[in-house]
Amino acid sequence: MALLSLKVNSTWRALRSAEGAPALDVIREELGLTSTKEGCREGDCGACAVLVGEHVGDMVRYGAVPSCLLPLGTLRGKHLLTLEGLVEGTEDGLTPVMRAFLAENASQCGFCTPGFIIALTSWLAEPRVPDLAGALQAIDGNLCRCTGYGAIRRAAARLVERFKYLPLEPMARLRALVEVQVLPPSVLEFAAESTREGSSVPRQNSETTSLPRGEVAPHAVVGGGTDYYVRNPEPEKGFSPLLTQILPEFGQIRYVSDRGERWLEIGAAVTVRDFFASPVVRGEVPGIERFETMFASTLIRNLATVGGNVVNASPVADITSMLLALGAQLVIVPETGTEDNTAALRLCPLEQFFLGYKTLDLSAGEVLKAIRIPVLDEPSSRRFSFEKVSKRKNLDIAAVNTAISFRFEGGRWKDVRVSLGGVASVPMLSTEAMDVLEGASCDVLDGKSLAGLARKAAQAAASSISPIGDVRGSAEYRRRMVYQLILAHFVRLFEASGIAEELFP
Repeated sequence: MALLSLKVNSTWRALRSAEGAPALDVIREELGLTSTKEGCREGDCGACAVLVGEHVGDMVRYGAVPSCLLPLGTLRGKHLLTLEGLVEGTEDGLTPVMRAFLAENASQCGFCTPGFIIALTSWLAEPRVPDLAGALQAIDGNLCRCTGYGAIRRAAARLVERFKYLPLEPMARLRALVEVQVLPPSVLEFAAESTREGSSVPRQNSETTSLPRGEVAPHAVVGGGTDYYVRNPEPEKGFSPLLTQILPEFGQIRYVSDRGERWLEIGAAVTVRDFFASPVVRGEVPGIERFETMFASTLIRNLATVGGNVVNASPVADITSMLLALGAQLVIVPETGTEDNTAALRLCPLEQFFLGYKTLDLSAGEVLKAIRIPVLDEPSSRRFSFEKVSKRKNLDIAAVNTAISFRFEGGRWKDVRVSLGGVASVPMLSTEAMDVLEGASCDVLDGKSLAGLARKAAQAAASSISPIGDVRGSAEYRRRMVYQLILAHFVRLFEASGIAEELFP
């Protein structure tokens, strides 16, 4: 088994563990760093959070991720920071984040505290102006069963007040945080080093990476690991899958031209966090960043991949719903030729990719490399909205979700696409609602006519589905939610028209 080199706190280590091993197990058992706790082992509690640093272009960035879902192999050449590493070089064994917790009595049993410290340290490392909303969003994936969260909020507020003047330039930010001992000196050491493995990591040789046609492979290809390790928390010894996140060509966001059309291509290994943060994605789909927090927690978004959300084949996958409405196509390539090989790639419209429940149009030896979104001549003309309903307001799987994308041409609806999730065995398009809207005249300030059109589209969508009931909602509940969520799209997109008052007098 090949050695895997990474920087662990202040020391470069060569590990013999399999690349598919959950990082949590290696951190605690092989490295003996037991401040990282094992909690839910599903990425829901945050007790196992660690900081991961990586070289991105000419800069270094750090992000908090749940190590229980983190494939060890994705840490190759990166910097792993645990609580033991954070306190290196501190005067009294405490960082300012820890002191804020101590001052506000924000730690009681202490089991969850390491994860909160890691998450808030990651938040301070982001080149943004600190505010309380950002701090609370950073810890939205961390659970505490003792404090009631009030003390944790006060600790976060202390940090906001103290660090509100941090520099915004990324490297200046890291240097400032090292100077005040929020981050250890090993951060600057790592920034000055080139990764031991170089920028192009060779693919591992695995005999388990072929994908039988029509089946979702149980363990062959792993993106962020946020689905695989929930279902397989203790993979077999020596598990060494194809890890898409270590393949540079799977992590790009770029423009491509193909067959006379222009596309925005998003690599399958792009994280959900990077997808929503990308200025290019935001430029092509104005307002899409508003929906980021509707997808899981910050910790999960830092790890989960766009491609993983698609091939997971969940009928209620949030990113899939958005991409369906945006008219996405999938770039599928032979696993043996994942580099740029245009002759070998196959394009598949996203709506044709799902053949049945958890069944995909993916042949043996094929892998999803990227997702393409059609580029408009005037991106600002694209209107987009996403809605979901779940048992909890946040951090929950949807019972029903839906997205809509369209533009106006000559005062009429054009290129309308409406997606529905949670109403069939696969994510789907509502062609009935699309037919109602396509070509319809529209005065964006006429709330009354918009309300009438909204009701027609909502009724068309709701009456055309035959959902089933389960623990997240009955069939009738889902039908009603489709109706209401279509109306919600109109309220969100045409707020200035007064449509809300027309629909809900």
